[in-house]
Amino acid sequence: MNLNLLKRTRLYKGYQQYEAADGIGISRQTYNYKENGKSLFNIEETARVVSFLNLTFDEINEIFFDNAILK
Repeated sequence: MNLNLLKRTRLYKGYQQYEAADGIGISRQTYNYKENGKSLFNIEETARVVSFLNLTFDEINEIFFDNAILK
């Protein structure tokens, strides 16, 4: 998982951490822990991040799968 890319993508799309946390239904502190690698996103949270940030396939592959998914 590329957490630096997740953070850069979130910022590029104009969201602060608290907005992303609210958008995916978790607390700001929990989101901060997850984005900083202190805790992992579960499958549901990952799906909500993808939806909230409107991530493309390539962004999903880079952020969550370190480009392991072949096209």
